[in-house]
Amino acid sequence: MAPPPPPKRSAEDSRAWTKYMGIGAQLIGMIGICIGTGLYADAQLGTNPWLTIVMSLIGVVGGLYVSVKDLL
Repeated sequence: MAPPPPPKRSAEDSRAWTKYMGIGAQLIGMIGICIGTGLYADAQLGTNPWLTIVMSLIGVVGGLYVSVKDLL
């Protein structure tokens, strides 16, 4: 007996995949930008590592907010 053929993927499946990849990229990008901003501010102001910690937390919370908003 031959194995069953693989399921066909529709255009809707592709759109869902790209939507979730975009959400992940937004989350990573927002966290990365906030951490970079915190590192730069710490270097300029000499507050190492406090602004990096604060900005990374802002990036995580903001990224999760945007991700959840896009999912719902």
